[in-house]
Amino acid sequence: MATLSVQKPALTGVAPNYQAVSAADKFAAVQGGKYMLHYKNGATAQATGGSPNKITDTTTPTPAAAAPAAGFADAVTQASPGMTSTSEFVSLIDNATRFIDGQGFVNIIHPGTLTTVTVAIFGPL
Repeated sequence: MATLSVQKPALTGVAPNYQAVSAADKFAAVQGGKYMLHYKNGATAQATGGSPNKITDTTTPTPAAAAPAAGFADAVTQASPGMTSTSEFVSLIDNATRFIDGQGFVNIIHPGTLTTVTVAIFGPL
């Protein structure tokens, strides 16, 4: 799990710092903060087999069962079913509070082929 850096945009602008993603990443966040994640993919499709990128939700209860009922999950879908080659995707977290874990991080799950997927994270906005 890699800890990704977050950039704070300013009136004068900021050049995006794209970072390679891994299967599970995280970034430091503040309560109530708004964050924008800008994904870019190169020549390799992020074939995920139907499992999209997800942001872990630390507050939504998952029912106790061998297989949770439909509609309950521990993550919020970002992109489905994954990024095609040479594509971009923007995800906005308008209030990070529900996604922050006990250590102050937002956790992201990136399944599939990640050889050319990068992300720039901006915030808090």
